[in-house]
Amino acid sequence: MDSLELNKSAFALAAFSVTSASLMAQTSKFEAQQKSDRPNIVLVIAEDLSPRWGCYGDKVARTPNLDALASEGVRFTNVHTMCGVSGPSRSGLITGIFQNFTNMPNMRSCQFPGGGYFAVPQPDVKAYPELLRRSGYFTYCDVKFDYQFALPTAPGAFSIFNETEKGYGNLQSHTLSPRWREYDLKGRPFYFNYNPQITHESGLFFTDDNSLPEGMKKSAMNWDKLREMYKDRIVPTNPKKVSTEPFFIDTKATRKEIARHYDNIQVMDCQVGDLIKNLKEDGLWDNTIFIVTTDHGDCLPRSKRDLYNSSTLVPMIVHVPDKYRPAWLGANGTVNNRLISFEDIPTTLLSIAGVKRPTHLYGIDLSQDKPAERKFVYANRARQANAMWHSFSVQNTKYQYIRNLTDDPNGTSIAYRNVLATVKDLNRAHETGKLPKKMMNWYEKRPVEEFYDLTKDPNEFNNVINDPAYEEEIVRFRKALDEFRDRGNDATLIPEARLRASILDANGKQRVTEQPVVTQDEVNHMVYITNLTDYASIGYSFDGKNWDIYTKAFAVPAGVKRIFVKAVRYGWKESGTLTFEVKN
Repeated sequence: MDSLELNKSAFALAAFSVTSASLMAQTSKFEAQQKSDRPNIVLVIAEDLSPRWGCYGDKVARTPNLDALASEGVRFTNVHTMCGVSGPSRSGLITGIFQNFTNMPNMRSCQFPGGGYFAVPQPDVKAYPELLRRSGYFTYCDVKFDYQFALPTAPGAFSIFNETEKGYGNLQSHTLSPRWREYDLKGRPFYFNYNPQITHESGLFFTDDNSLPEGMKKSAMNWDKLREMYKDRIVPTNPKKVSTEPFFIDTKATRKEIARHYDNIQVMDCQVGDLIKNLKEDGLWDNTIFIVTTDHGDCLPRSKRDLYNSSTLVPMIVHVPDKYRPAWLGANGTVNNRLISFEDIPTTLLSIAGVKRPTHLYGIDLSQDKPAERKFVYANRARQANAMWHSFSVQNTKYQYIRNLTDDPNGTSIAYRNVLATVKDLNRAHETGKLPKKMMNWYEKRPVEEFYDLTKDPNEFNNVINDPAYEEEIVRFRKALDEFRDRGNDATLIPEARLRASILDANGKQRVTEQPVVTQDEVNHMVYITNLTDYASIGYSFDGKNWDIYTKAFAVPAGVKRIFVKAVRYGWKESGTLTFEVKN
């Protein structure tokens, strides 16, 4: 070996040593999270996406990372969201309670045509990440919240997450980067919620579409930039290869739009793959529960915003380390057909983290070795933009029953989706009399009841509510829905203007949380904090920047001269910050 080759070998060995040393140092940084007797939790909720992944049998999809995850976890085939559109779906998930029972059934209360407002759930309702945080978890969420008690890009309460991303407009915030490396976790297990946005409906917009309003064109430009970041890792989807679905019109424009959706899915797949790779590099994979799912069905018409299977049926893959694996789950690489509702997710995560379950949660605890089998999943919807779609749904794997309280057609004109090629082609076919008969009812007033045989009619074109052959099942499903509606006070029945008025103060303004009261006991010198606003979440800080959640009286660390205190009730403005001078 000559001197040049020796030098190359020495350089390579040195580089390997440096890399190995760096990796070992990075891994040891998370020793507490690796050895914790409570799991780390990473929940990935993609936008607007049905099971269009290769591991679900989609032959067009290029999803190597998700497919690999399916071999390291369990793939579920019967998971349903609580609503077929993001705001109410995410409201239900974050609380573990159906959104119609927490005053949040309508899509984006902040965009109510009668005047925007922030929804206010019952005072004792807490987001499950806050309950994790109160029990000692470090909690994080990136750029998407949409819980309805704040703007879509804001959590609405400082108490829910220790940290969040600093801006929706920052493209780096959309890459699912390993943020756990950037924060002081203080030895705590962590809960990280990532929300890849690229598969959102706005990801279908094309910048060369001159009909796009300025705001939509800006979204299209941003997603172009994000796709550009992954251009060397994705293969453009051939529009000729996609399926147009039985409820679309087969045109070049529709195929181009569906192909764009598949391209966006590829980007999301890359992001999930990077996230998993970073967890493994940091030695966290074997003590982290990793879940990837979506907030509801596809961003295309007859999926998003509707109440059919295409609206609420979502993919979900779960990786559970052996030490936390319940007996029913089965081995990695298996497929499970258990009926699951999104309301089961908070209940399960709280239980597996050792957090006491709130009594108002109805979800099934899937962390148990023998959890109850769910008979039905439910969903509901209310006002979305200008459409009054008040409906309820109950279904199992064989049938779906829908009760409509209003009759606005599913194809009601919605400005945001009207720009989609798929919608334009459907509208054009409808206007010219060329719409297939099976899609005609999308534009017709909805009947009071709908019933579908999912085995014979998976696309739910044929309403058999009046078919005597199904009479017995229809009676059973009606009863199940009636029992569901009796769970609580149903805000779906309240005119939204009246609901809004009850939430705001006498001057029509957002209510403000009362400022906390702070005292320091003269005997034990402990600090006690209380608040007049029922169940308000209280936070305290020693530096005014890093906040902890107040759960019980605490001692003041040596050297601390003052304590900063504030409180918030979900949907209300947070109180002012009070500065309390510590007694020596």
